[in-house]
Amino acid sequence: MYSRQIIHPRIPQLAVIGYSESLNNLYTLEMKCRWLGHFLDQTFQLPSIKEMEKDVRMWDGYMKRYAGKYYRRSCLGASHIWYNDQLCKDIGCNPRRKKGFFSELIEPYGPADYAELNPQS
Repeated sequence: MYSRQIIHPRIPQLAVIGYSESLNNLYTLEMKCRWLGHFLDQTFQLPSIKEMEKDVRMWDGYMKRYAGKYYRRSCLGASHIWYNDQLCKDIGCNPRRKKGFFSELIEPYGPADYAELNPQS
């Protein structure tokens, strides 16, 4: 298991980014690459090993609870918007990508919403 499914808590020198879901959230892989770039530039630090492992256990428990007998491995397929929000927060970008309250509330997110990511002022 990996911190943000990119960095292993006990092997922070190793990053893994790979295609594991579907074409519907392919831009999540780009977000992972952006996150990794910010991590390598040291614009943020990883939490402690204990905190990362706790997060992994929580995510694993969530997946087992809601995927039930279909659970085989961790997957972001059903929650990629939430996941992208977490990556945005880590790198200092506003996770709210839409312009306006109602747009944020009812419009679907897609790759264009993440095209220009600038850290918050």
